[in-house]
Amino acid sequence: MIGRLRGNILEKQPPLVLLEAHGVGYEIYMPMTCFYELPELQHEAVIFTHFVVREDAQLLFGFNSKQERTLFRELIKVNGVGPKLALAILSGMSAQQFVTAVEKEEIASLVKLPGVGKKTAERLVVEMKDRFKGMHGDLFGGDSAFTLTTPGPEAEPTMRKRKRLQRWYHWVINRRKRAV
Repeated sequence: MIGRLRGNILEKQPPLVLLEAHGVGYEIYMPMTCFYELPELQHEAVIFTHFVVREDAQLLFGFNSKQERTLFRELIKVNGVGPKLALAILSGMSAQQFVTAVEKEEIASLVKLPGVGKKTAERLVVEMKDRFKGMHGDLFGGDSAFTLTTPGPEAEPTMRKRKRLQRWYHWVINRRKRAV
């Protein structure tokens, strides 16, 4: 699996980016929210990727942060949502806006996204909210910008507790991946 690429941007044709890394050019599909944050042509960029192998194609999807990639991976686990629809969802709204829409059950804002009907929006809210449920503070660990709930002041973690929480988050996410 290709997890991260660093190289010079040769071409930018939305939603495709051609990134040269060590003499090899990689075509990477990116959501528009990430695409517009890329540097200019011939400048170096770091892109976190998700590699999809199908019978008829091998596709790379790219993101500016690990958190966006993690959200993409969670989206494609939802029944009826493939990589192209997940890319369209993340192109239509930022990852933070999507998490907020799911948390507040704003089906109307999800229906406005291309390719998302009422039933898909309802399914997204139900399934993604279940995945987000029980997570406090940083949703995906590290320096994530996604926050669903704010713990009280008594939950201020010490360094030891913080490391234990990060290990627990990774364990929960890996356990869910194995279950699917």
